[in-house]
Amino acid sequence: MTTVVDTQGVHGAPVARISAADMRAKLIPLDKVREALSTTEPLSYEGFPVGDSVRFQVRPSWNHGIDAVAGDEPVEATVKIGKGQAGREFALTKDALLEATSACGLPKGYVQRTPAKLIEDQLNYWFREGLDGKSFKALTINDERVAAFTRSTIQPFSNLRLLEESLDGIEAKYGKGEVLADYKFSHSLRSTSMRLIIPEYTRVLERTGTDDDTWSVGLQVHNSLIGETQTSIDGYLFRWWCTNGATDTRATSGTWSRRSGGQGDEVYEWARSAVDEVLGGLEHSLDKVQDLVDIPVNTTQGETIEVLRDIFTQYRVPAPLRNQIIEGMVEEENLNMYSVMQAITQAANVDGMDPGHIQQLMMVGGDLPHQAHSRCDGCHRLMPS
Repeated sequence: MTTVVDTQGVHGAPVARISAADMRAKLIPLDKVREALSTTEPLSYEGFPVGDSVRFQVRPSWNHGIDAVAGDEPVEATVKIGKGQAGREFALTKDALLEATSACGLPKGYVQRTPAKLIEDQLNYWFREGLDGKSFKALTINDERVAAFTRSTIQPFSNLRLLEESLDGIEAKYGKGEVLADYKFSHSLRSTSMRLIIPEYTRVLERTGTDDDTWSVGLQVHNSLIGETQTSIDGYLFRWWCTNGATDTRATSGTWSRRSGGQGDEVYEWARSAVDEVLGGLEHSLDKVQDLVDIPVNTTQGETIEVLRDIFTQYRVPAPLRNQIIEGMVEEENLNMYSVMQAITQAANVDGMDPGHIQQLMMVGGDLPHQAHSRCDGCHRLMPS
């Protein structure tokens, strides 16, 4: 892809020519994605009931400088599961220790500033007798450290397998070719969001104010290894010029329910078929985005404020995110709903933004092309979803 873009800035001022190669350099090759996912896989587990087969040990210096310790890093604490010589001892990560104390009803702030002996005694009381009748799983990485504690019924779904099922589906529809991941990639035991882009499938939108305004389609895969959130596969739209991304929740698999769908390998069969469904639903999504260009927003009659107020209210956009969106539209000339969509999705590109906020902004941006066409003919307000 060698497209060169010569476009106008957010406020209409000329900017330097930008090539798609410049944007491509920000994206993530699949081998780097696999490397990141492999830090939490293969994920094994040790199941155990509350009782005398489990014992925690927390050393006095475990919380020294704890604020600078990442959640997936080990701390000076261990758990032994099993009795006698058959028992196995594992190191605890910061997150695992705080999850265990949370199961005992201890607030995170209290735990981090309380002497280790008191924390150790609490853990051993609750996990040996206080939580009588309950069972847990200790999720272990490389069979050496506990990264999380979950309910005994939770079966981890592999991010690596979900990635491969997604790639198989992409190849089946578009043939062999390059697939990249958006740099707005986030991964932890609790939540993983990977957004796959198909560079060879492109479309140039017209009359947007940007020459060669090239878009690609792809997939967004969301999963939680420890089952905190549901697994889902949605359509993804990617704008090459500014790396804006939008999650098309109208082209979606829905979510996999562990309760009704199960916790076994059925989820991977579902993922593979879901990819076909989602990619098929994306065929007309860029038509909807193109149509936004023809929906003007009258800046002289205060319509901009009303449109933004409707969007912020309907999608429950938090106040800090609202300010970023507004800043992206200041002094914008020839405002239309395409401009509004880009201001929303551009706000998701801020470095260090919470992954949940990124997800929310891109879902709003992806829904807007469908919702914007339902504006009231008289007052031009957005109709409720």
